[in-house]
Amino acid sequence: MAKKEEAPEKEEKEEKKKEVKKEEKKKEEKADEEEVVKPKKIVYKKIRCNLWRTRLHGEELGIYQSLKYQAKTRYYAKDFDTEGVIEIDGEKKYIIAFNKEDWEEGKPEERRLILRLFTIMEEKMGIGKGGSFKGGVEFSILHSLVQSTEIRYPAPVFFIQTPRTNNLPRLVRGHRFIGTRWTFPLLPEEKGDALQMIVAKGTIGMGNDFNIFLGKNKIARVDHQRVTKDVEIEIYDEDYAKDKTFVEYLTLFGCVCFFMKDAYKIIKHFNKDMKESGTSQYLPPKMEMDLFKNPRMIRR
Repeated sequence: MAKKEEAPEKEEKEEKKKEVKKEEKKKEEKADEEEVVKPKKIVYKKIRCNLWRTRLHGEELGIYQSLKYQAKTRYYAKDFDTEGVIEIDGEKKYIIAFNKEDWEEGKPEERRLILRLFTIMEEKMGIGKGGSFKGGVEFSILHSLVQSTEIRYPAPVFFIQTPRTNNLPRLVRGHRFIGTRWTFPLLPEEKGDALQMIVAKGTIGMGNDFNIFLGKNKIARVDHQRVTKDVEIEIYDEDYAKDKTFVEYLTLFGCVCFFMKDAYKIIKHFNKDMKESGTSQYLPPKMEMDLFKNPRMIRR
């Protein structure tokens, strides 16, 4: 009798094993489906902004190299230092130059930042190529204080300049309860173009890391590596990877990531007086006042 009773028990065990296998198979199929539904983002363009940690680089040859850039374009100022390089899809394209001494050694009221990109100069058979101005950003303490009063938090403002347009769009820090937020516009360039606003939402981490949104669509990512002084940018939208204006602005935004912390401290310093009295002791230089000039009056 005992042997006969063992048979149904074996059948039950086998059925349980089959059910377990079916469940495991379903889980595997579900996992495969999820992988299909959530594919990895395709990167259509990679940009790397690098500020050098040492001065031993081929793109920087001291005073002689600076003089060559100054001779090539008026945008390379006498107080500029070549301090980094921009790579696009693995190829070195531009140098990063800015007024390093003014930015790092001045008092808060004297500190100014003007950063510009130039095509790398190459000399072949005595003929120099490159050295053209490709865009830049300028930190405005005056506009930052206006923005800070508006949102009630220290909010740096940078002006963007590119050689292809006379517009001066602003790169502005906003306010979020968690993380940071920056915005810049894509202004209409041709008849029929729409105004678009790009929003960079900060993520929690060691560096200035951002997800770049157009509306609800994440179209790019900015990853700031503090240790290596790199900012890596990935563009996930094919159309915007081909949009020259967007690529230029996003590259300049990547460069600004290196200076966000210090810019925030400067504005925080001046914003204390503004909160108390609505009056600031900051005396803006002519270059900052010029940013408030009415262009319609200038044309007359």
